[in-house]
Amino acid sequence: MSERLVKVIDKHSDQFPEWIDTVNEHSSMFDYNKEFSNEEQIDLTNRAVEVLAKISELCFKFGAFRDKFDNSQMYVKIYGPDLIIKSTKTDNEFHLGIDNKGIYLSTYMRYSENLRYMDDSFYRDIFTLMDLGDFDLEESQFYSGQTSNRYRELYNNEKSKIFRLLRNYIVGMAENERDIILGDFHIQWNYKTDFYDIVSNCCLAFKILYKLNYSLWKIHDLEEKRR
Repeated sequence: MSERLVKVIDKHSDQFPEWIDTVNEHSSMFDYNKEFSNEEQIDLTNRAVEVLAKISELCFKFGAFRDKFDNSQMYVKIYGPDLIIKSTKTDNEFHLGIDNKGIYLSTYMRYSENLRYMDDSFYRDIFTLMDLGDFDLEESQFYSGQTSNRYRELYNNEKSKIFRLLRNYIVGMAENERDIILGDFHIQWNYKTDFYDIVSNCCLAFKILYKLNYSLWKIHDLEEKRR
């Protein structure tokens, strides 16, 4: 862990016990032996969102991005809140949330048609993400069944995340799909993970996800400026 990250985290680590209590209290809402009023549920959700917002602020501070972020919006999903973090420069969204498994960070890769311009460092960063938490490529959108059937052998391999990423890109390009669907990059930390590790790895992961998104966006931005 870098000295800079340690300084950013340690400056706020005395608040972690309170943040942990808030997250645990929120997760207790899904204990079927307990009942909570609507007011209690709203209060627990709002407090959990405040914790997520504070964690996101640490991500911004560590990343030292030349960008501004809006983290004032959220969704409330079945198992918990989902804080929406939006980049002013690239318009990309990141999601920091709590669910029944723990705390997660995710983003959808926009401008994915520019994947062909990425060098090896792009893929090294993806491998680094795999070391920071339970990383997955979530595919909630798909090409048509007709398209998938033409590449059935490629879709038989679900083991490698990198392979699935490249498969989705190559199939989309080969079929001249209007939208190249790579999937969502999703990193999960379960409730058994040390909270200090969750926060520090979240900062590292956010910086990498921002860099990946920025790299794809930058190609688009340069093309727009040439027009």
